[in-house]
Amino acid sequence: MAAEENECVSRQDSELMRSWELEAILTNRTLHFVLRLEQQFVCPSCGVIVLNPHQTGCGHIFCARCVRAYLENGGSSKCPLDNIPIKPEEIFQDNCCKRELLNLEIYCTNAPDCTQRVTLCDLQDHLKACQYERIGCSNVGCNDTVLRKNLLDHQRNICSFRQESCHHCRQSFPASQLLVHQKTSCLDMEIPCPNKCLQMIKRHKLQAHADECLEVETDCIYKNYGCTFRGKRGKVRVHENTEFSSHVRLVLESNTKLEKQVEQLQQDMLVQQGALKDKSLVVSNLDRDITLCDSTLTTLQRSVEEQRVRICSVQRELRDLRGVLGSELSEELPSLRASLDSLRQQVAVTESLREHLGALEQTCQRHTRLLDIHVEQLQCNEQRFRQLESTSYDGKLIWKVRDYWHRKEAGTLLNSTPFYTSRSGYKLSVRAYLGGENSGRGTHLSLYITIMRGDFDSLLPWPFRQNVTLTLLDQSGSRNHQTNTFTPDTNSDSFHRPTSDSNVATGFPRFISHGDLEAPRNAVYVRDDTLFIKVKVDTTGLEDL
Repeated sequence: MAAEENECVSRQDSELMRSWELEAILTNRTLHFVLRLEQQFVCPSCGVIVLNPHQTGCGHIFCARCVRAYLENGGSSKCPLDNIPIKPEEIFQDNCCKRELLNLEIYCTNAPDCTQRVTLCDLQDHLKACQYERIGCSNVGCNDTVLRKNLLDHQRNICSFRQESCHHCRQSFPASQLLVHQKTSCLDMEIPCPNKCLQMIKRHKLQAHADECLEVETDCIYKNYGCTFRGKRGKVRVHENTEFSSHVRLVLESNTKLEKQVEQLQQDMLVQQGALKDKSLVVSNLDRDITLCDSTLTTLQRSVEEQRVRICSVQRELRDLRGVLGSELSEELPSLRASLDSLRQQVAVTESLREHLGALEQTCQRHTRLLDIHVEQLQCNEQRFRQLESTSYDGKLIWKVRDYWHRKEAGTLLNSTPFYTSRSGYKLSVRAYLGGENSGRGTHLSLYITIMRGDFDSLLPWPFRQNVTLTLLDQSGSRNHQTNTFTPDTNSDSFHRPTSDSNVATGFPRFISHGDLEAPRNAVYVRDDTLFIKVKVDTTGLEDL
């Protein structure tokens, strides 16, 4: 029975502790009723309106907050009106009083700005639409509160956290950061040229503009040939156009020097070859000396070992004879001592030969290192001369590609040696993918032509307009060559003046299928694991400088 009573009291306490939703809405708000509020709707304990009315056993009505305080006192509180003890089990929520209170008419809590009159139960719905209710801005980062009627204008025009689009780069930024973005980091913002050339340049094009700006200090392109003129790019261009003949003389003088250097290198190579042969003979002689020393040392070591054996034998004989012979031993002792002295001299000679052999080995190692250095230098000179001898200056090149099958499987990019249309003409090279590339990957041989940056590009007409013919040569003698020709697209960057070491390659990703290349009917393109590629540039119309 006691348990049931405790459960009932606990349930009543839980129901009394429930708050009414209007309590949270009306926090820090003052209610103004249209008609004077009757005393029965005022809490006798705290003197405020009983938003959530609860009636005690003595018949008086209190707000939920005061009832909650009485319950927390453990049931020892008394009614302030009649001094009757307040018992928790006698408290209940007065729904009749609540209905009467909720039907009372009040002015909007935002009066006098808002003149609307509503019942207390409709106040919450009215505040959700009241134009004079203060609500927070929904822009991220903004903590301002404004009247509902001003919210849209605040969000769009006033709030410093509103998102605005940069009219240069079309990216969105908070309004407070937009000006800083445009002044410091907008890549599409046009700013004055830092070199004061009076042009407005987009920030991301400053570097490209600097490469063309006429106000930038630069050197003449013939600086490497001895021209010392330096000034603003505009003046340098005028200088380059007006001093053409002197520049050509500088280029010719440079070429003459190069030719003399090549001749000198050839002579030096011949001298080094002769010196290398002499040193090879010295090394051969040293090898023979070392071989003789090795044999001599082996003989001496064998002799020393034999002498040691003999000494041990003599020592044993001496020990045996010392006690027996006595006086006879003293007579033979000088001869034995002489024999021992002779053996010591032979051992000393052997040690000196050993030291001489060590010195010879060090000399041989030093000569070997020098020989390796000369061989490496000779190989570098030979490679350089091969490149000089293989360079073409008539717009034609025959490229020998070795190790075809291995390079095809590896799928690596191959580049030919550069060639020229003339001594002062365009510089080009051939690029090949034996296993195919792009649309020809795995099925075709891909061939391309690449225009490279040359020493005379500033004197040549651009874009490059000469027809190019690529030919896969037949090695059977039947002359069934595979040939393709293309005319340059003058709108393509591949045929404009190079700004880097080489332009983007262009050509034929499907030049010839692997089947036709490796097993043709009446031709031989791959023989001895080697194929030959010929390139020819039509030099018609090109003037030699």
